[in-house]
Amino acid sequence: MEYKKDRAYMEVDLEVLRNNYRRIKDHISDKTDIITVVKSDAYGLGAVKVAMTLENDCGCAHFATAYFEEAMELRENGVKSPILVLGVIPDEYIVLAAKNNIEASVSDVRTAESYASAVRAQGLVLSVHIAADVGMSRFGIILENNMDKAVYEAMSIFACSGLNVKGVYSHMTVMSHYYEREFDIHQLTLFTDFTNRLYGLGKRFKRHCACSAMTLLYPQADMDFIRVSALPFGLQNPLYQSFVTDEVIQLKTSIWYIKDVPINTTVGYGPHYTKRHTRLAVIPIGFGDGLHRSISDKGYVLVHERRAKIFGKTCMDFTMIDITDIGDVKCGDKVTVFGHDGMASIPISEYAALYGGTACEVSTSIGKRINRIYVNEHMN
Repeated sequence: MEYKKDRAYMEVDLEVLRNNYRRIKDHISDKTDIITVVKSDAYGLGAVKVAMTLENDCGCAHFATAYFEEAMELRENGVKSPILVLGVIPDEYIVLAAKNNIEASVSDVRTAESYASAVRAQGLVLSVHIAADVGMSRFGIILENNMDKAVYEAMSIFACSGLNVKGVYSHMTVMSHYYEREFDIHQLTLFTDFTNRLYGLGKRFKRHCACSAMTLLYPQADMDFIRVSALPFGLQNPLYQSFVTDEVIQLKTSIWYIKDVPINTTVGYGPHYTKRHTRLAVIPIGFGDGLHRSISDKGYVLVHERRAKIFGKTCMDFTMIDITDIGDVKCGDKVTVFGHDGMASIPISEYAALYGGTACEVSTSIGKRINRIYVNEHMN
């Protein structure tokens, strides 16, 4: 059974997605290509549908995921472009990766040699990208105060028979405040110096270090590829509003029940108390669907293009909202958690700010009980 639109659903507008991608393409250099990162089910939008739309309609020829399983889901559902796995691929899946044109990240020569041995035994070649660590302290060869050793290790990876080093990449920390951005430039300089030394030693490869925020802040970071995900989905951090894409998703539900309660009546867990005669509506969505409970009693939703406050604590499956000041509300009426209702809107960033999160956290938190409804699937 699919819930469809009878309870709550996330609307994903594929035409907005296509337009966002084209705007990004127009914004960057003609010499730079886009790797669209569709990890975590394309930030909750649906990785297969997003990748197929961008590949078929927009010419996106490169994708990336965090895990091998995510890459295989794309491949098994018809995505043909190369897919880079940014995390570690377990040794037992390396041959399968090579057979499916799935590219691996390598952070050290030991991993590279292990991968190379596995694919050589099958007469295969595995495409890889060497990861460089410029400050995230996550994956990659450390560059800080280690440049000579880093270059030596990278050259050893290039020398591994059975591997085709297609790229060298890094991921910046991207400082949030303008006065901290000196460190961003330092990281970018480290990466540029590292790759230039490899070029000087005769190696040829594509390089990439710019995520959505980096490509907005530092055009010089675009290089051969940019890796974006928040940007085409309209989930970019509001700090980077020199270039803004439109939100691709909206979260909708409807009113299931209406109740009039007198002053000083308890409502929900806790409980909370009414401070006036209050008309409450129950909507069938809660923290079990990914709503953050910390927005309780301070967040709003839209009903009839007006804001209705969430009343009391959000429950696992239901949420109460105050519709006292909104006239002519009835069961079945549409409710917008974030998105547009006529001329009114609640941006995802506003919802995220209620609990100190980001728009990306919001979209990836929406659970599988919430059906994804795709609109504008076919190009106009």
